[in-house]
Amino acid sequence: MSDLDLKRCPFCAEEIRAEAVKCRWCGSFVAAPSSTRGWTRTRDGKMIAGVCAGLAREFSVPVTVLRLAFVLGTLFGGGIGIVLYLVLWVVMPWEMSPFDR
Repeated sequence: MSDLDLKRCPFCAEEIRAEAVKCRWCGSFVAAPSSTRGWTRTRDGKMIAGVCAGLAREFSVPVTVLRLAFVLGTLFGGGIGIVLYLVLWVVMPWEMSPFDR
């Protein structure tokens, strides 16, 4: 593979193949469609507002881990967990369903 077939990931600066859609090092999407992708709340698997379920889907982590992090942040972080959750609830839009498009 020559240097012409490589590009740098804009997120981690590692060299990846020029036609790559997702960085193999950091897992970030590097193709054009990812620029329109953002954090969204999801209706699937939500308990309160879908914030944790949406973040879990975006970062590919179990939703229980994120819920526990928000609870621990609330209990041991001086309430920062609840404040952060409320801010994310306000700024994160609902994900579009196939019927919304």
